[in-house]
Amino acid sequence: MIRGFYAGASCLVTQQTNLNTIANNIANIGTTAYKPQQAAFSALLYQSLYGGAGEGNYISNGHGVRVQKTGVDFTQGDLKSTGMPMDCAILGDGFFAIENREDGSITYTRDGNFHLSVDESNTYLVNSAGNFVLNAEGERIGIAGATQDADGNVTSAGGFDSKQVAVYAFANQYGLELAGGNQFKANETSGEGVAVENPEIKVGYLENSRTQLAQEMVKMIEASKGFSFGSKVVQTADEMEKVINQLR
Repeated sequence: MIRGFYAGASCLVTQQTNLNTIANNIANIGTTAYKPQQAAFSALLYQSLYGGAGEGNYISNGHGVRVQKTGVDFTQGDLKSTGMPMDCAILGDGFFAIENREDGSITYTRDGNFHLSVDESNTYLVNSAGNFVLNAEGERIGIAGATQDADGNVTSAGGFDSKQVAVYAFANQYGLELAGGNQFKANETSGEGVAVENPEIKVGYLENSRTQLAQEMVKMIEASKGFSFGSKVVQTADEMEKVINQLR
């Protein structure tokens, strides 16, 4: 009966991960250019047990389930008009490159909610977190003719040119590593990002979250049912163990 405990417990763990993934998708339904995640499962090793009644009659006995990977749906989201001169939305595949202000690490995102920020005597294009947006050469995008008022608001008198903003593509974008904050990191699976020539960027627009609430609610019901089933397996295995222990 120990095997029954393990199988049921593995179901509980994987379905809890599934529920957490779905909840994260729903929480980001209003996040700009958010791409929903989905947990994929695989069965653990099967064991063949002799079932009697003749040679070669075996029974396949499973050992539970595990989360194989958490995939991302990179389907293009709908665009919404903002009228803001520095908002950018990518048409088709690709990502904006972002340099972290603190440690200089490079991440990638489709969130084009950009602003201006003064760094010492220079003015740069940054994302909503204040990190630098990069051009096709991997350099920060400086903005000329920018001014800062008494409240700290930075404006540019026509100094922003969307053609300075680079879009990077990957050989395998589904291999990108989740980095948190609606961003991704390149790795060996995804390959290095390569700047796209003449990317299609729509200025004054932002990409909506790809999360579909109705779809996520259906997934949540399915995951809840799976969690309840795993709980029932553990409970049944426990009751059978009690009966066996009481045998004299």
